[in-house]
Amino acid sequence: MSLEKLKSGKITIEISALSIEKILNALWKNNIQTSNVTRRNLTTIRCSIMYSEYKQAVNVVKKLKGKIKVIGINGVIVFILQIKRRLSLAVGFVVFFILLYLLSNNIWAIDIETQNNLTPFEVRKELTSIGITPGIKKANINVYDIERKMEDLDDQIMWIRVRIEGSPLRPIIKKKTTPPLTEKELPNEVLAKMDGEIKRVFTVSGNSAVVPGDIVKKGDVLILQKEGREGFEKEVKPSGTVIANTFYDKFMEVQISGEKLKRTGNKDSDIYINICNKKIYLKKAINDFEYYDKIEERKGLLNKVVYFEKKGEQINLDKDTVINECALNLQKSLEKSLSKDAKIIDKKIEEDDLGNGKIIVKITFTVEQDIAEKVW
Repeated sequence: MSLEKLKSGKITIEISALSIEKILNALWKNNIQTSNVTRRNLTTIRCSIMYSEYKQAVNVVKKLKGKIKVIGINGVIVFILQIKRRLSLAVGFVVFFILLYLLSNNIWAIDIETQNNLTPFEVRKELTSIGITPGIKKANINVYDIERKMEDLDDQIMWIRVRIEGSPLRPIIKKKTTPPLTEKELPNEVLAKMDGEIKRVFTVSGNSAVVPGDIVKKGDVLILQKEGREGFEKEVKPSGTVIANTFYDKFMEVQISGEKLKRTGNKDSDIYINICNKKIYLKKAINDFEYYDKIEERKGLLNKVVYFEKKGEQINLDKDTVINECALNLQKSLEKSLSKDAKIIDKKIEEDDLGNGKIIVKITFTVEQDIAEKVW
């Protein structure tokens, strides 16, 4: 089918001029077929012409100093124009969401918050050295790994928190400050901040109230407010470090036999845009999962909720292997909560049978750390 046939259709036009009859004659002389000619007033007529002759009609009317206005279009051409308009709109939407999706998967800015004694330039330089720059994919970022590497690079960092907030990456850093202590700035008391068994005592001022092997409770005095030999003592503000063995109990319940819910590999998802706390769904999950895990992924404007199907499966795991895995996971969890100077030196593992193929693993960790708390 030729393009001209596809353009078949009629267009209704309104022509205004002082000499309207002269324009009609000119249209007919140029072989422009008119139909349904009606006079609106002395200077205006309305008629229908073929869509393919519209441009020619415009030239004729303007040449005779008339005005022409389109009133309506019908025929195959209307369908073509509607398809073209909707197709352009659909393509525009697709391109917009593709760009939105691609942009939301990357970090485009790094907003650094520091104290006065540490400049954003220094932090940005250290981030660049570990491969963190604007444009990096979010999938390649592990915020906990960044925190660890930054602490390893700069031992003066006291505290760091890195979070992804939409497209920006936001590191918040506090640096250690070590101003010299005057006597007025020394603590009034040095107490135990937790229970423990004393291993070593280092005093800066004041006599030690405990010796290695002593068992102390939280709140016990560790360093006295006096210094010197008996009979030659003087009052001072105590200061020092007290290293002790402390103890942490951790528990984990696991199933080693019987039926256990496991992911099948099947999944479905909702995709939506969050505008002014209102969810506009681009895709809704269609599933009949009886059991599933639900994980929400927030990526700025475009958000996703993934449903992972789970089904019962008979298991029979090796108890020793499971216990060792539990011990490793519990140790990693504990290490995240400890200070940098704390060290796990021992662990005691126990397990109890809960029945129905389940056991509870209990681990007592021995941690060597400074338990001295300065009370001002």
